Amino acid sequence: METIFSGLKEMEYAVRGSVVIAADRINDELQKLSGKENVNDEVKNKKTYPFDRIVYTNIGNPHSVGQQPLTWPRQVMALVDLPDSVGVDHPMAKRMFPADALARARQIKEYLRGQGSGAYTHSKGVAEIRQEVAQFISNRDGGVPSNADDIFLINGASAGIEMVLSAIIASPKCGVMIPIPQYPLYSATLDRLQGQKIGYYLNEEEGWSLSMDELERAYNDATKRGVDVRGLVVINPGNPSGSVLSRSNLHEVAKFCADKNLVLLADEVYQENVYDDNAEFISCKRAAYETGLLERDAIELVSFHSTSKGVFGECGRRGGYMELVGIDSNVKDQLYKLVSSFLCSTTNGQIMTSLMVRGPSSGDVSYKSHEAEKQNVWESLKRRSGLVSQGLNQIPGFSCQPATGSMYCFPSVQMPEKVVEKAKATGTSPDTIYAVSLLERTGICVVPASGFGQREGRFGFRTTFLPSEEDMAKAVDMIREHYIEFCQEYS
Repeated sequence: METIFSGLKEMEYAVRGSVVIAADRINDELQKLSGKENVNDEVKNKKTYPFDRIVYTNIGNPHSVGQQPLTWPRQVMALVDLPDSVGVDHPMAKRMFPADALARARQIKEYLRGQGSGAYTHSKGVAEIRQEVAQFISNRDGGVPSNADDIFLINGASAGIEMVLSAIIASPKCGVMIPIPQYPLYSATLDRLQGQKIGYYLNEEEGWSLSMDELERAYNDATKRGVDVRGLVVINPGNPSGSVLSRSNLHEVAKFCADKNLVLLADEVYQENVYDDNAEFISCKRAAYETGLLERDAIELVSFHSTSKGVFGECGRRGGYMELVGIDSNVKDQLYKLVSSFLCSTTNGQIMTSLMVRGPSSGDVSYKSHEAEKQNVWESLKRRSGLVSQGLNQIPGFSCQPATGSMYCFPSVQMPEKVVEKAKATGTSPDTIYAVSLLERTGICVVPASGFGQREGRFGFRTTFLPSEEDMAKAVDMIREHYIEFCQEYS
């Protein structure tokens, strides 16, 4: 261990941390015991549990907990992957696949210059797919121009975020402002790069809103400590907060970054996941345009999107893009050099990104069914967001803000004093003790809130609402019952 880079040892990634490791261990034990006669004595003597499976609500991985893939994108993907003779040119292909899937697969094969989906592409990604992404962004933002040369296709948003942060953190004195609570990718990457984490707190009591006074406080405190503040991260819709920032909020953030000469990193992977009728996703780029910053070339902005979230949920494809706006051409060249060192993002991920940003056209044979599938996924997510956030908020000792966006709830939980004392004595956090107890007694795997950052004295956890509506309704009931027992145990 003494020979390992200290930044690697310091980084922590709570979403796959100690509680999840324990869940995987228990899951392995349950699998070995389920319906198998020839298990060894070691397995037989393992601790028994009052459940027969783990309900994983720790990570936004929709297909792993039952969400079905969208049909049309998978049809196109299959046809692109197959050799022509058994795919698009097979005599039975027209009877097995809709015409628009066949046509799109042929088009993508042309994008790939006949090399197929198993070959490397240009390091920034297939040119035609980058053009499709640029058109998607322009359509989304009401006609604000987007240039394909500013698009990089990446292995999910995470890869792009890590690359940009590695360019920003030039020395240990450099820092980036991140929301608290935040997605642990940011804190983990900054720790690994030995950069400075500058937390700005979201206001839980006001629906996890963002305050300009708090941004100023965090920035000023950091500069007084000698930190060279280089960037600011906005996660909208929020992870883990489940909130959606207002247009006025985003206008203020864009102006703040322009005034302070900060790179604005816009994590917008949940842009399709907005459930409140009074909320609307506004991109940071559109906010910068509406405030005149784009026209004046007065802001540096990098935005990220992914095929992993929304209604596609194609996490394993590792598809996504980042758009660089207002970034100096020499800096772009350095980022291109970095991207080139990884050769290219996965070709299948690039193809799925193409299918996400440009689905069947109105009038195509698959258009209505594709849109209906997407709508059904979205409506179910909306129902689950209310079911879980309202259900948790009704538990005495819990407080949970409405999940107006993304895929998560982030309740605060009052902890018995004896739990706090035990945590201090054992060098852990109170919400980790709670999460382990919840796991071992109910099989529900959540992530302790301490892994995302929170105000001193606050405790809680993050849960997705991705498992089925039936599973999530049962989970809320089990969380309620467990909390009563947990408080009695530590009374």
